[in-house]
Amino acid sequence: MRQLVLALILAGIVWGGGLRAQFDRLKTEGRSALQAEDYAKAENCYIRLLQLSSSVHPGVYEMYAQVVSPLAEIYKKTEATEKLEALYQNRMDHSAAGLERGLAQADLGFFYQGSAFASADGYRGEGLVNDAVKTFEQCAATKTEGEQCRRRLADTAGIQGAMFFQKLDYSRAEPLFRRVITMPESTVQDEVMLVSLHALRGIMLVRKQFEEAKQLELRAVAFEAAHPNALARLKQDGNRSRSR
Repeated sequence: MRQLVLALILAGIVWGGGLRAQFDRLKTEGRSALQAEDYAKAENCYIRLLQLSSSVHPGVYEMYAQVVSPLAEIYKKTEATEKLEALYQNRMDHSAAGLERGLAQADLGFFYQGSAFASADGYRGEGLVNDAVKTFEQCAATKTEGEQCRRRLADTAGIQGAMFFQKLDYSRAEPLFRRVITMPESTVQDEVMLVSLHALRGIMLVRKQFEEAKQLELRAVAFEAAHPNALARLKQDGNRSRSR
């Protein structure tokens, strides 16, 4: 009996190790195919990764950054809107509490807000993003996911603020941008901080609050000097969006 138990344990280790190796190999193949703009092959790799994930159990951030996000990018590039919605909904339906749930809520929420759906979907999207903020606030206090949740809280607030800003809904954009710029800079992506500073300055100019606008401008200039690559990345992203 003991030998049988040991054999089963060893088989599990070997089988699990084999799946992990296959998982890593598929990630490499998927990245290469995506870089080569072979979207059909890349999509197939990432779908297989989704299927394997229930057995491999990758970390939340590995799954999000190296599987879900690349697959979502493929669907955006190929304008496969229904597949993108299905992907985000699937992540919502199977997400665990904490960071994973917040990421899924934010992705699906921003998808509905950014798509040309009925206004009801836009409101649903706003509700999902609000839920994501609450989820990140709750898990920000935990030891295991606290740092990542704080970063995602800043990103989510900044992106939501930018969406309201584009719609000229300054009353809802302002508190979100203020939340971002009052967070420790180490917890905020450089681009998110820079956009928040400039957008909030623009709101203050519209409201003729020139003194605060000047202070925000000085802070933005100092931030750009300390993080020169942030502005370059924003310009690159802007040029990429206009070329599509």
